[in-house]
Amino acid sequence: MSDTLYERLGGHAGIDKLVNRIVDLHLENEVAGPRYRALDEEAIDHAREKVKEFLAAGSGGPVEYTGRSMIETHTGMNVSAAEFVAVVDDIMQAMQEMEYPQPVCNEVLGVAYSLKEEIIHL
Repeated sequence: MSDTLYERLGGHAGIDKLVNRIVDLHLENEVAGPRYRALDEEAIDHAREKVKEFLAAGSGGPVEYTGRSMIETHTGMNVSAAEFVAVVDDIMQAMQEMEYPQPVCNEVLGVAYSLKEEIIHL
């Protein structure tokens, strides 16, 4: 497979659409949603843009990630394992709704879980 994950996610347009849906699902989520709903619109928009940048850069796209590390971002938030799983479930739901092939979903799932120790209870 020669295409990058960035290309398999649909490039800039695909990642833009995917992250927008993920954030919408996070806002609706019963477990993780309260964290997101506590943010003002500006903070949500900033987070949305940084996630798009992070995903684009991390998937092999022509983008440089300019945000903070996962550890810097999540330190002090005391994210629970349940919240982490709820967020990952939202990611998978969005990908399934957008009909990404299962190998692409699995790759994104692997990336998400590789970040688990940098996010939970910091």
